[in-house]
Amino acid sequence: MNSIAVVICAYSDERRLQLGDAINSILNQTRQADRLVIVIDHNEDLLCAMRASYPDVEVIANDGARGLSGARNTGVRAAFPSDVVAFLDDDAIAEADWLERLAIHYADPKVIGVGGKVLPLWQVGRPRWFPEEFLWVVGCSYDGLPTRLSPVRNPIGCNMSFRRMVFDVVGGFLEGLGRSGQDAAGCEETELCIRARRHLPDAVILYDPQAVVHHHVTAERTRWAYFRKRCQAEGRSKNAVAGTEGASEELGTERAYVTRTLPAGVLRGVSDMVTRLDPFGPARAFAIVAGLMFTTAAYLAAKLSRRVNPFHPIKIVSVDHTKPLPAIDLRRPNGGRYGGIFCLVRSGPEPLRIVELQHSGPVIEPADLRSRIGPDRSLPATAAGPVPVREKVAVVIATRDRAESLDRCLASLFNQTRAPDEVHVVDNAPASTATVDLISARYRGRVHYVLEPTPGLGRAHNTGLRYVSSDIVLFTDDDVVLDQHWVEAMAGPMEEDNAVGCVTGLILPAELETRAQVWTEQHGGFGKGFQRRVYDLEENRPKGMLFPFTAGQFGSGANMAFRASALRRVGGFDAALGAGTLARGGDDLAAFFAIISGGFQLVYQPQGIVWHYHRRGEEGMRRQAFCYGMGLGAYLTKIIVDEPRRAFRLAKAFPAGILHMAGPTSQKTARLPSDYPLRLIWMERLGILAGIPGYFRSLAKRRRDDRPRSGLDARRPAQKEV
Repeated sequence: MNSIAVVICAYSDERRLQLGDAINSILNQTRQADRLVIVIDHNEDLLCAMRASYPDVEVIANDGARGLSGARNTGVRAAFPSDVVAFLDDDAIAEADWLERLAIHYADPKVIGVGGKVLPLWQVGRPRWFPEEFLWVVGCSYDGLPTRLSPVRNPIGCNMSFRRMVFDVVGGFLEGLGRSGQDAAGCEETELCIRARRHLPDAVILYDPQAVVHHHVTAERTRWAYFRKRCQAEGRSKNAVAGTEGASEELGTERAYVTRTLPAGVLRGVSDMVTRLDPFGPARAFAIVAGLMFTTAAYLAAKLSRRVNPFHPIKIVSVDHTKPLPAIDLRRPNGGRYGGIFCLVRSGPEPLRIVELQHSGPVIEPADLRSRIGPDRSLPATAAGPVPVREKVAVVIATRDRAESLDRCLASLFNQTRAPDEVHVVDNAPASTATVDLISARYRGRVHYVLEPTPGLGRAHNTGLRYVSSDIVLFTDDDVVLDQHWVEAMAGPMEEDNAVGCVTGLILPAELETRAQVWTEQHGGFGKGFQRRVYDLEENRPKGMLFPFTAGQFGSGANMAFRASALRRVGGFDAALGAGTLARGGDDLAAFFAIISGGFQLVYQPQGIVWHYHRRGEEGMRRQAFCYGMGLGAYLTKIIVDEPRRAFRLAKAFPAGILHMAGPTSQKTARLPSDYPLRLIWMERLGILAGIPGYFRSLAKRRRDDRPRSGLDARRPAQKEV
């Protein structure tokens, strides 16, 4: 049975009696809490008073930032090692079976969070003008929530619980978001749940109306002024969530509320005057319209303000949370400053999560970073399995006239915890001798240079594959820096299991110096999360009609590895695909699809990390968006050309594909920041259409290029060991 800790956060002397009622309701549960933690938010008098009144209860001070998010994070840290952390407000009373109801659902390992119903305790009675649809204004369950056990995006903050592993994976509540003192802000639980679902896409958060708490509603909160203030604060908070996690992130809940629940409430209010002779029906209808207007206006005002704010570069940081954290200097060499950090939190070679923190600088102190990262402890030790037999590992890097970035990539390759056995650099249709000169000068004897005169990334990879003697081949691009554990991490799954034909890894930004780079990372990026995943056509087949056509979910060509024998068996890379061809891309997608369709396993290995230099300018990003679209369209065209019967499966999956790309629940569109240019979205979509004729043109060119030639042209591409 899972152990459960309950955290109650308090800040106000005025709620001391209510806080006592909340504590007593937990002490009298039918399922006793394994731990009860009371966190006092920067109020020394209240802290001393509660310690005196409840000597047997753990009462601690908030050691994080002032506000509810900081206090909850303090409670989470104090609740260790409980499996589940439940949260109750200081002005709420839990029914006796509350914890018992919550605990039942954690028997299902997919459930990462459970919340329940919140009923109002009106101090002076509910105003007759106050609509049921806006009970969220006073922190209670409102009309529009499920009436029976159902999955939800996020629970109500007054009545919620999460597995501890959620905080381990994604960090704590976002400090700076949510209530602080007397302000009416919120949404910190919404932001946490969105972040959790992004890192744990298969997880479930439940709403159980039978897990009930009663929430005190003071007379002040029944006034029109508070109603307006709370709606405006909600609009600003929703905008802050959109700015942090990407505009439109999982906003289906809000859309249904605005388009269905609120109109129905307006009609009901008007009809109540006629059918029930209720003179306050129109007042409730007016309150619904006004509340929506207050919230929307505040959201748009905050969004506009965020758009006009100047852009500040973001510093890329990697920290090991099991070691002392460094102070992070946000001052830039050119005299400017970073506006915050994009921080990879890891435990040795294991990536845990990304922490994005806005900060005014000039230095982020270790204590501030620690409060944002969360608990300071190592991952649970796992039983050691059999040591796999190490095989020879080759690395292939295709390049074209980017000697400087290639040098940076090779330097990181020769700084690995496990050195590769062979390295091949394929110079693809170069316009200069810069690449061969670099290798001759700096990597003589360590790198095999291969010239491939015909342009095309798929062709270049095939050329490199011909010279490989190892059965494990790692491919990367010349515009990345490799994490020092990369070779070991990418080779590991194939050494552990002969059924694995392909491994992909985690791709993170090497810099976020321009707004275009931030757009790239937030729009698509290349990262696929921090959970290792296995894909095949058998027991590891994901549900849904789109598998395995949506090959982009498996990884990207900048970070991939293959068992050479498996790759050769499925025909290698398609030379008509890839950068440098008329198809512009898609070579990696087609290879992933071929591996899985050929009966092999594909493993996504997040420990295999590379840091990618995104395009700095918007014009380069525009070209890249179009090329990505073309590559996708060309890849889909290719798999139909190879096997025409797939056209029927693709046609059947087409509606789901449209929703996946552009639907209201699309994760792709949900990641978009509010200032992301709409033209870039349409460039990518136009590229998909252009990819269809693009593939046929590229295929015709490939066939011309592959015709047997005589003389010097018939020779094998030149290889030089320098």
